[in-house]
Amino acid sequence: MVKYAIATTIVAPFLATSAFAAPYVESKTTGAVIGGNYDGAQTEIRAGYEHQFTNKISVYGEIGPGYEWSNVGVDQGVAVTEIGATFPVSTNVGIKAKVVGEYGFDSEVFGVGGELKVRYTF
Repeated sequence: MVKYAIATTIVAPFLATSAFAAPYVESKTTGAVIGGNYDGAQTEIRAGYEHQFTNKISVYGEIGPGYEWSNVGVDQGVAVTEIGATFPVSTNVGIKAKVVGEYGFDSEVFGVGGELKVRYTF
């Protein structure tokens, strides 16, 4: 539970209300098939805020509960946090970067991952 509190503290500045913040709620479901075998799925409900720093650069933070169904591990409730940013590099190239933290209540495991996307628009 301490790790969940740490993750929440990290995300808190992004969740503060602001005149330029846009609050939202979203649901996300992911699943995986590895080597032809169904590995599992995870469903999350997240609340977040997105803040537009300039007309091009924005940051966001999300937090919420979820549930993980696993064919190879433990089915468990999870707490998820995510922070990220999007910004243009040029007229046709944009970058989106995010860091995701997840805590499994039954396994008591805290995991951190990230993603970096570069998009070229024609």
